[in-house]
Amino acid sequence: MYVEEFGSPGTLTAEAAEELAAGATGYTGRITVAANEHVVNLPVLPWCWAELGIGPGTRVTVTADGGHRPPDLEDRRALDVLVARFRALTGT
Repeated sequence: MYVEEFGSPGTLTAEAAEELAAGATGYTGRITVAANEHVVNLPVLPWCWAELGIGPGTRVTVTADGGHRPPDLEDRRALDVLVARFRALTGT
C-alpha cells in the first residue's frame, strides 16, 4: 500500500472529481481519497466529492493498494499520477 498526505492547493469541484476518476481507468488496484473523516473510492468520486469537503489547505490522503500490473510498481505509479493530477486540477 502506498499513501500520500498533502494539503489541497484549492477546492475539489465536480469537474475535477470527474477528471480524476476518468484518469484512473486502467489501474487494477484500489485507489481512495480521504478528507475530513470521509473516505471515497476513486471510481465513485464524481458522485460523492462534496462529502469530502475539500477546500484550500484541507488535509487529503490518497492511497493506492492491490495493483498487479506489475505488483507494487502499479500502486506507486497510480499514486504519483493521481496526486499530481489532483494538485493540478485544484490549484489556483
